Amino acid sequence: MSPEPLLEKVPLIQAVMVAFEQETGLHMSFDDFTGWSTGWHEDVPQMKLDWLHLTHSCDFCEFIKSDAHGRKHCIRNKAAVNRLVYHRREGVSGYCHLGLFDMAEPLIFRGWTLGVFYYGSVLVKGKEGASRRRIRRHCTRFGIDPETYLKELGGISMIEPSSIPRHRETLKTVVRLAEYFCEAAGVRPDLYRRRSQRFPYDDPESSPYVVKEAMHFITSHIDEPLIVKDLAAHLRCHPDFLSRKFKQHTGTDLSVYIQHTRIERAKLLLENPKIDIGMAADQAGFSDRVHFSKVFRRVTGMTPGQYQKEALGKAPA
Repeated sequence: MSPEPLLEKVPLIQAVMVAFEQETGLHMSFDDFTGWSTGWHEDVPQMKLDWLHLTHSCDFCEFIKSDAHGRKHCIRNKAAVNRLVYHRREGVSGYCHLGLFDMAEPLIFRGWTLGVFYYGSVLVKGKEGASRRRIRRHCTRFGIDPETYLKELGGISMIEPSSIPRHRETLKTVVRLAEYFCEAAGVRPDLYRRRSQRFPYDDPESSPYVVKEAMHFITSHIDEPLIVKDLAAHLRCHPDFLSRKFKQHTGTDLSVYIQHTRIERAKLLLENPKIDIGMAADQAGFSDRVHFSKVFRRVTGMTPGQYQKEALGKAPA
């Protein structure tokens, strides 16, 4: 028996995270330790937790992670926090290596640590000077110009020190709700692969990170030609490594995942009466309409025309 992806099993977690984000203006994400919610399974072609909630993605952090050096240190910092939370089995809060304030709480269900919720990546009012000093110290150590980092820091949200306990309680509330949803949904933690000392973001080529980055890139560029070699070059890893890790953590070949993602995009397009089959094929990344029809029928069991008629409420021919 294969366990369903954790956040597919309990999709209300997504709604809760979004609701609190809208209320507080702070970003929330979930680091999965089970290896399932970040993967793709034939029974679950679309994950319920979107990309933005599988990793922190504010403009400052995206800027820092735009090169291999910055990404490596952010990944290592996240791995250190994951280990700390895992071994303590309790939440922590503090400043990252670049001076941003974060809060982290573990999702522990029936004795199993299924992952960690993160909340924040903000500046604390009155502590801006300390954050800038951390950035300067980091940049000096690695020979980086700190001015570009400091300029980007200006766009970070800021909270009052007195609000930190309230935000911590918000995060704990989300964890309690997640535990309740797991219980209500009948999640079996013993069915999930135990990661023991392995965590997401252990190094720049750690498989959960590479797999999530690959999925994000594929979804964002599904209307373009996607070759494993080029995808690996974008992720700065070897094509064989990417293919092997993707298969290991999703149970699906990378090329098959790309093909199925194209078909899912085509299905959405065909549900629009203004989109014809040729347009759907083109926008889903198929250059040949005949090939598109063959693949579509193999995956869905019907032709694109039959699917569109059925989707639009007409009897298929």
